[in-house]
Amino acid sequence: GKVLGIDLSSKQVEHARSRAHDRRQANLQFEVADMERLPIPDNSFDVIISNGAFCLAPNKERAFAEVFRILKPGGRISICTSTIQDESLEPGVNWPSCMKLFVAKTTIQPMCEALGFVEVQIDGSDSSMSMELPAEALEGSNPDRNKVHVGGDEFKHLESYDMDKLCARVVVVARKPLEEGHQPHDDISDAKQ
Repeated sequence: GKVLGIDLSSKQVEHARSRAHDRRQANLQFEVADMERLPIPDNSFDVIISNGAFCLAPNKERAFAEVFRILKPGGRISICTSTIQDESLEPGVNWPSCMKLFVAKTTIQPMCEALGFVEVQIDGSDSSMSMELPAEALEGSNPDRNKVHVGGDEFKHLESYDMDKLCARVVVVARKPLEEGHQPHDDISDAKQ
């Protein structure tokens, strides 16, 4: 089989290509692409996986619609993404840009089903936002290394928040139906998040 990896960053793509070449992995291909506008023909892939990139897509519905479009009928997805637990973050707080892009956890399943996915499951069994590093990884290094947005005072106020109550890491698992009955919306707005 073949594997295609995408990233918006040409530097990351070049790094991945170099590593694949060094390891003589001829079945791996890497391309610069935007997940909201994939330069890939319809019905191209059996499986699509993502570990974390979807939380940074400004338009989640468009990104999931693109995944639906390029999946072969019967194809499956497994997408790990960070979400917010409530419908929105507390107003008036200086949130990091990445958190402002998180989608409400409760909106993912209905959105995916409206796009045509079936057997949609939102797995929150490993949803903790805490980062656990082994003690030996912290030895001789910055003791603040495992804190959110380390490196400045701009987000120091976030230390008083319980990130597990605000956010959750989930895995979205779904399948594109075998039949051509339900197609994704053609009128998805670029401005929608």
